[in-house]
Amino acid sequence: MPNNNKKKKIKSLYLGGFILAVSEAIIAYVQSSYLNQFYNLEIVSWIFIITYIVTFFIINKYPNFIARFTNLKTAAFSLLLKVISLLIFICFPNPISVFIGFILFTVSFTLAFINFDIFLETFTSDEKTGRIRGIYFSIYNFGWLASPFLSGIIVDYSGFNTLFIIDIALALIVLVLLLWNFRALPNHYAEKHFEIISTFKEILRRKNIKKIFEVSFILHFFYAVMIIYTPIYLNQYIGLSWSEIGLVFTVMLIPFILLQYPAGYLADKYYGEKEILTTGLIIMALASFIIFYFHSYDLLAWAVILFFSRIGASLVEIMRETYFFKKVDAKDIQLINALRSITPISYIIAPLAVGLILSFLQIEYVFLFLGLIILLGLYPALTLKDTK
Repeated sequence: MPNNNKKKKIKSLYLGGFILAVSEAIIAYVQSSYLNQFYNLEIVSWIFIITYIVTFFIINKYPNFIARFTNLKTAAFSLLLKVISLLIFICFPNPISVFIGFILFTVSFTLAFINFDIFLETFTSDEKTGRIRGIYFSIYNFGWLASPFLSGIIVDYSGFNTLFIIDIALALIVLVLLLWNFRALPNHYAEKHFEIISTFKEILRRKNIKKIFEVSFILHFFYAVMIIYTPIYLNQYIGLSWSEIGLVFTVMLIPFILLQYPAGYLADKYYGEKEILTTGLIIMALASFIIFYFHSYDLLAWAVILFFSRIGASLVEIMRETYFFKKVDAKDIQLINALRSITPISYIIAPLAVGLILSFLQIEYVFLFLGLIILLGLYPALTLKDTK
């Protein structure tokens, strides 16, 4: 493919990734509270568990659907599925419908993210992986930046349905963008069939890939706990309003914009990934311990603490992406898919673990436990073989 055309495709993915991020982010930090309107907190945890069990099994069949129907058609399907789920929330606001809609919503954005991974990897060379992924994730996370603040204001003043209508519009824009730019892209996987067991064996065989999967699980366990339980903790136990929480979360996400491209560049050019990855994990663990000890109603302090936590997470995330995608290419669709399946696994295990903790201890102990879990990630990070 000519270089100019390749650059055009990558830029369209940057734009699509940004809109997809806004579409995901305006819902992400209010979803547990939306569910909490229909179910108590214990049931909400079980809804997340069931939803991500379903998501996990669908993800692991997804490469075969991509091989059969193409990456573009499956991406279009996932975006339309998201629209359907949001219409269910708007038109049928009852416990059973909301449960079904939540499963469809979660499955849809997870699948769309996999499709974007494959599109991006198709046009990325190994020597530029850190920079291209760094730019992509910086733009993607820029979409997350203002979204919690906006969603907090919208929910406070207009309710959840307005949020869902906006999300429908964003999903349709992404759909049109993909159909316009990738309609002529050939199917590279037409004759392939992928099996979970063979993928698992491949991960175990490649020791460094296995280690980056372990670090990825730690990262997504952190995200699962933070996304599900931090909004509830800040709102119901600390006493912050939703607009205040939205402002705090907006500040919290700034490191993803500021740090991921420079970190990816440094990993490509100078350091490799191991040192930056390890630093990020240590910062995440320290921030989790601080959350456990801090109970004050102080908006600035909470913004600083959560900002600090995402400095660590942003470094771990981009190093995970840089390392992994230097080790694979677009034909390794089963490994790319397996990496993204870690998200539902973490969202299954995290609520189970937290539910057990909440049976005996107060909610702040969840963050002490989280810090200890993050420290377990130091061993695979420190023993990882750098690409430099």
